[in-house]
Amino acid sequence: MLAGRNGAGKTVLAKTLAGLVEPSEGEVLFEGRTFAEYRDPPAARVGYVFQDARLQLVGETVADDVLFGPANLGMAPGEARDRADRAIARCGLAERRDAFVHTLSGGEMRRLALAGMLAMGPAAVILDEPFANLDREGVSSVLRVVAELAADGIALLVVTHELEKVLGMANRLAVMDGGRIVLSGDPEPTLAAGVERFGLRDPLRRATKVEELSWLE
Repeated sequence: MLAGRNGAGKTVLAKTLAGLVEPSEGEVLFEGRTFAEYRDPPAARVGYVFQDARLQLVGETVADDVLFGPANLGMAPGEARDRADRAIARCGLAERRDAFVHTLSGGEMRRLALAGMLAMGPAAVILDEPFANLDREGVSSVLRVVAELAADGIALLVVTHELEKVLGMANRLAVMDGGRIVLSGDPEPTLAAGVERFGLRDPLRRATKVEELSWLE
């Protein structure tokens, strides 16, 4: 999990790790090799889901959208359809496979963007602010998919400043500020090291009465 205040550099780092942005120095390695050493595009190795899922939805229907990725990787039509069907089911969208994309809820769009990535068979997935603009039901629907992917051994990096929504599922927490990683390690001791000085709200800080339920300090 990668956390930090707005402007900390989280999205730039995440896009660099996914091969969407060239690093200004150093290099990004995937299984010991740079993306340039692979014949497939970076998305076949590391899937990236944008904060605004609508930016990466290209199909008219759910099925069309998820099929786009594997088809563009040059897979045989049968294999591409099988991969798309599995990804749609995995993201809980089987009953919506023929629905028009513009009719989906925010949570469904986020899961559709994730399904489109999964259909290409990446070993790792990066989700950039996956809970933005979602209600409780939408957040829960995304988290259920995240939990299933983690159980299946897919490496996941969740980029967010909303620690309370997913920290309990994380096995590592990194905090970024000013373009640098300033804290990193197991979630509990990293949280205890003091995340609020880096613009994050400590989710373990409990209110004892209604009057304290405000982020204004």
